[in-house]
Amino acid sequence: MAHGLGRYDWVLSSHGIHPWHNIGTVVQDAPTSEEAIRIAKLDWSVVQYPVVANGKEVPGYYVNVRDDVNEPLGIVGDRYQVQQNKDSFAFVDDIIHNSQGVQCRYETAGSLFNGRRVFLLVRLPEEDVLGDKIENFLYFTNSHDGSTGLMAGISNVRICCNNTLTLAIRNAQRTWTCRHTAVMNSRKEEAAYNLGLAVKYVGSVSIEAEKMASKKISKVAFIRDFKKELVKIASERSADEYIERVSIIHAKKDDLANFKNTAWGWYNSVADLTSNAKPLRQTENYQINKLVDFFDGNKILQTAQKVLQAA
Repeated sequence: MAHGLGRYDWVLSSHGIHPWHNIGTVVQDAPTSEEAIRIAKLDWSVVQYPVVANGKEVPGYYVNVRDDVNEPLGIVGDRYQVQQNKDSFAFVDDIIHNSQGVQCRYETAGSLFNGRRVFLLVRLPEEDVLGDKIENFLYFTNSHDGSTGLMAGISNVRICCNNTLTLAIRNAQRTWTCRHTAVMNSRKEEAAYNLGLAVKYVGSVSIEAEKMASKKISKVAFIRDFKKELVKIASERSADEYIERVSIIHAKKDDLANFKNTAWGWYNSVADLTSNAKPLRQTENYQINKLVDFFDGNKILQTAQKVLQAA
């Protein structure tokens, strides 16, 4: 299971795009939530059992078990509340219905690590960003092993294929997280409201892009400030290697020719390397790591955005 897809995992991918390792079902048209949960083989539930050691129950702890294959997913505390897969689809449906008035149609959905983590992705209306058509998506991810909480957000990245960039959307909250506790339901209502605004105002990306395209930043200034921040999360050698590769992309990529030495050009250079290039140190499970990295937030891309917005 080095690539993150276990014997009990499956992935739905629409529009004829094949998922990683071809483990999954490819459909031509995006399905509704009812179809997606069935095709992605997420129509199972999590049940909880007391943890037993040496013949005695361990107070305050339970093991989450996938009921269709009796697969243990993780040990959690007694404050943990299960978010079933069907409830995750209903939550995402509510966001779209309340904000767009259209039916949810899912781009991708599936599970990783035998169901320990699940993800959903819904296509939103595309927009024109500086002459490029950008597709927007609402994503949701949840873990059943207690490692992460619930997370939902808006992105320009299509999970399960190569992609472009993720740019913070202003005028509305872009991401939302919540722990598996008693306050989960009230927090979900807050999330539905805020993410609904984000869906409505997803066009803010084009406004932000225009601002960045008009902001001139020289190579010397960007490299100086980017490296200063980058060495806080990586070694100096890795930072130098990364900056060198970003500089090459910025200088040679044809579609960035009109945005050389601007905040938009530098951001896209970093995004291109982050999204499409293989990591500096290749590992067998790099594709799944990129997915988890996307959900949890790519620190390098966030660092670049911080530097460029402060310039």
